Amino acid sequence: MSSLQSKAWTWGYVIDGKVPGDVPFVGRSYCSLETAASYLGTPNVAFMNSNHDRSTLTPQFLDHVAGCEQIVCGLEHGHYAEAARQVSELSLTRPNITGGLIDDYLDFHGPSARMTPEETREVYEGLKSENDALRLYVVRYTWQDQADLLPYLPYFDVLNLWVWVANTYDWQVRLSAELEKIKQITGKPILLGLFLHDYGGSGGPMPMDVLEIQFEKAVAFARSGLIEGFVILQSGWLDREDHRPQAQWVQQYLQWAFGTTTAR
Repeated sequence: MSSLQSKAWTWGYVIDGKVPGDVPFVGRSYCSLETAASYLGTPNVAFMNSNHDRSTLTPQFLDHVAGCEQIVCGLEHGHYAEAARQVSELSLTRPNITGGLIDDYLDFHGPSARMTPEETREVYEGLKSENDALRLYVVRYTWQDQADLLPYLPYFDVLNLWVWVANTYDWQVRLSAELEKIKQITGKPILLGLFLHDYGGSGGPMPMDVLEIQFEKAVAFARSGLIEGFVILQSGWLDREDHRPQAQWVQQYLQWAFGTTTAR
């Protein structure tokens, strides 16, 4: 495995039971998380079933991604600390569980909008209660002021950054400087988010020009060390006919990028 490939993640949901199944924010899908990660060639996954319901942190769900190198588990909204402690306990018997994630962290309309540093500390300590090596990831967007994180810095490990509104300008012109600024402000490693679906704009598949520049920049940033890695959202879109051009382009691009990067 190339060092570049080891930095790649797929975000999504394990479909439990009969396929197709319901996938949050998508609808019916034939593509479970483990299938998407295999198709895209990413060894690591963000397991987001537990973002909605921590009772999914069981072998029934996690066995499907047991072959993945790293698993970061979403922490259930409204029960972050309880979910973090559960993930910590699970990691003792599932060493490929390497962290927990708070989605939409301090987003103005999200469940963690008013989360205090003390509440974040409780989550952080809960995640490390049984396994100090686990890392807490927080989802942030480029429209947010990352200086707001200063009181929270002792209580998370990785910043998962996303560009919400699809456009080529941010990716081509602004993002490199923004990443440098964020690293200076926070001192945290960055896992860069890549959308297959245009949630912040058309509500349809990501426009191909934006999709391509996203991945080209993410690979360049990962190779240079500006980011720790990148994560592709999400598994449920891959089998959709209207997302087929995006899925096939990404799969082929990553196969090329991984296959032509020599690891030393």
